[in-house]
Amino acid sequence: MSVEQSAADQKRVPEKPEDKTDAPRRVRNESVNQLETDDFVCIEPQTPLREAIERMKEDEGGCVIVCETGRIVGIFTERDLIAKVVGEGVDMDAPVSQHMTRTVETLTFDATIGDAVELMNQKGYRNIPLVRDGQLHGSISVFDVITYLAESYPKETMNLPPVPAQVMDTQEGG
Repeated sequence: MSVEQSAADQKRVPEKPEDKTDAPRRVRNESVNQLETDDFVCIEPQTPLREAIERMKEDEGGCVIVCETGRIVGIFTERDLIAKVVGEGVDMDAPVSQHMTRTVETLTFDATIGDAVELMNQKGYRNIPLVRDGQLHGSISVFDVITYLAESYPKETMNLPPVPAQVMDTQEGG
């Protein structure tokens, strides 16, 4: 390790516990561009339900985004599969458009990770498509957010001793 590397590493290491716990504020304001946004599956509305389900397996977030010429017209999620298909005796060759959710909330690439988490929390979404000029250009899932958050916290923060003046709301343990 060179002297320059050692000096650079020392600059990055927070010196006080307060500095180490700044990650939540910092991450909340970072752009959704920091997340992996290119791992989505897009299908057309006339895609057979059977194929839509198979394609959904390719997506870690458990959904397919339904598009016509790049514009989002719906989303078909694991929740749609369970609520609208399983046990309902539907025609598996029917178009996915008959079973998708038509109202899809999206975010732009200007949105922050905090915006995405807030929308996911308020609406119970696990997937949010990202648009640019009305066209689908990406998607984020709750899995993407959790992975990014876990990578954003330095090990030192996760292993901080308790704050002496901290008062817990409930007693932990048995």
